[in-house]
Amino acid sequence: MISFASLLSGQSRQDYVWLYSNIEDQSYGYDFNDKKNDNPIHFVDGTPFDFVGNNASICDKDGNLLFYTNGCRVANSDHEIIENGSDINYGDFIIQYRQDTCEHYPSVEDILLLPDLARPDLGFYLIHKRIELDVPLNFMSLRFSYIDGAANGGKGVLSTKSEPILSETEVMYSYLTAVPHINGKDWWILQPDYEENIHVILLNDSGFTQTSIFKVPSNFVLSTSGSGISKFSPDGSRFAFYNAYDNLHLFDFDRESGELHSHQFLRVQPVPDNLAFFSAIEWSSDSRFLYISRLEELWQLDTWEDDLEDGLDLIDTFNGVNDPFATIFYLMALAPDCKIYMCSTSSTNTYHVINNPNGKGQDCDFVQQGIQLPFVSASATMPNFPRFRVDEEEKCDSNITSIFGDDIFWRKDLSTFPNPFRNNITVDLPVDRRGVIYLFDMQGQIIYEQRVASSSESVDLDMSKFPIGTYSIEFIPEDNTERRIWTSKVVKVE
Repeated sequence: MISFASLLSGQSRQDYVWLYSNIEDQSYGYDFNDKKNDNPIHFVDGTPFDFVGNNASICDKDGNLLFYTNGCRVANSDHEIIENGSDINYGDFIIQYRQDTCEHYPSVEDILLLPDLARPDLGFYLIHKRIELDVPLNFMSLRFSYIDGAANGGKGVLSTKSEPILSETEVMYSYLTAVPHINGKDWWILQPDYEENIHVILLNDSGFTQTSIFKVPSNFVLSTSGSGISKFSPDGSRFAFYNAYDNLHLFDFDRESGELHSHQFLRVQPVPDNLAFFSAIEWSSDSRFLYISRLEELWQLDTWEDDLEDGLDLIDTFNGVNDPFATIFYLMALAPDCKIYMCSTSSTNTYHVINNPNGKGQDCDFVQQGIQLPFVSASATMPNFPRFRVDEEEKCDSNITSIFGDDIFWRKDLSTFPNPFRNNITVDLPVDRRGVIYLFDMQGQIIYEQRVASSSESVDLDMSKFPIGTYSIEFIPEDNTERRIWTSKVVKVE
């Protein structure tokens, strides 16, 4: 059973339910609300669709699930397709490449659910993109649908479907994000196109108005589309655009005028244009640190540094674990419990977690495979939310002590030497600790364990019987009220 502290009074909880699927097409959700010692994992039988890539949901201000979508259909909290809620992105792509059936829509960060702030909890704008077939390049068109949540006794109806927002504008895959206007009544929506433009769109009671087009000082390549992520900071004051080809473009954002200004650029180890390379970003809740995931690397950027290069810090590299597929670093999302959760590009039994995103450097406490999922995830997906709580003092609630079914453990580095090694390795133990040393192979299986006494300062491990390769060593204290795990990655050579 999972314990939760009471949540912040009056805090908006419209992003408090996250929905996923497993490889057997059973859906489940994580609920960050106070469930009075109930397990936050909610299994949902008979959901009308699964999530592979596109993923958006919306709750009322008290955290009760209202509607969700995977880019093909829209469902309500009874897990029923709402009236007119199928085929929201129907077109030539579905006809030619999906046998005229839309089960799930490709790509990520291409869909958002925005509350109609003039009709709280009753009306919702679904911002989405439809793939348009063209030669030689397929592109996306930016569109919207509208959910009347009061219709059909509260079950909802899609009263408007797939209307264009930007006429004849070819926008890129991914990078769709939004933040509230400073007036608390309207929304700013940002989306880049193939011509190095970021379109700034105002959504108010008059509809959608393109207020400006900001020219990015870069040369987008074909691989830019769909390869990266854009994010507003939790306080709404900054906007970041990142992929491995164009690197990081960071702006200040004026939530009153919609102006992007004070541009900064940072190069983070670029990759060749012809290499398929996916990456993502996410902010800490204090809007200071920007995390950059690059498949096998996690970087932290201190955006408060005048020179961004001075603020760049490599936090960790991929430890090589397959579970069952490679648990490399990909999509990240800042959760209501103030942690950042990270999925991989393929189906896995675990997620990674940044336990303390506001901590500088290693104090952020990044744990690879730190979250055990209830079953194998279907594919790479994280829900795409606009920034809620931008004007609230607290952007999240750190009193939510655990989620994803298990208590979260904090990782500290374990000193091991020599590394690489041939036959023997020495493990330095934390002072006055009794516990167990575990040795894991790259499939995450325990292949050796050894209990140690509190009087031991170090332990010598005989690794001669194990094959050449990479291993993980963990030390777990016997009396572990601080929920600490000491870990190290070691490499055996000839």
